[in-house]
Amino acid sequence: MKKIIAITSVVLILTLYNYPIFDDKKITFAVIFLCFVVIVFSVAKLYSGEKEDYEAFEKEMDRLHEDNGIFEYTNDGFYFKQKNITEFIKWDEITAVNSFAFPAKPYDGQSGLEVITNQRNYEFNDKTTSGIIKLADQLCFHLPHWDLNAPTLIANNSGLEKAKLYERKPPQ
Repeated sequence: MKKIIAITSVVLILTLYNYPIFDDKKITFAVIFLCFVVIVFSVAKLYSGEKEDYEAFEKEMDRLHEDNGIFEYTNDGFYFKQKNITEFIKWDEITAVNSFAFPAKPYDGQSGLEVITNQRNYEFNDKTTSGIIKLADQLCFHLPHWDLNAPTLIANNSGLEKAKLYERKPPQ
């Protein structure tokens, strides 16, 4: 990219130095205009940084969907390890699952999942919990009546947003 800018600058300088380079002034104006366009777009591309292309994004998402992180899954539930303690949560013990987000600045845009059982509530933050994307996939797969279009509710004044993704239906 820097070579293109250098070559175009040299062509522009030579064209301006030998202004009536061609018999027709329109051709000279076109050369000057094209040089300016190439320089402007090249500089913009150079300073805009490398954007992720679609394939790199897809590879990263595939990796995140396969990453177990702190979780280990079985047919009956899942294990997770935090602070040297391993706990097991059965799929049928889960009474509710909420997604939460703190869009406010002090929390740096944190979000995550809250898994509620009869015994305890568990919160898994996306910033500190590796494997949370696969956990969401597994919860969606193992729990019936998963609602991905649940309405978001603002729970407190600091901007906490919650959405109830799953709630166990009472037996009828």
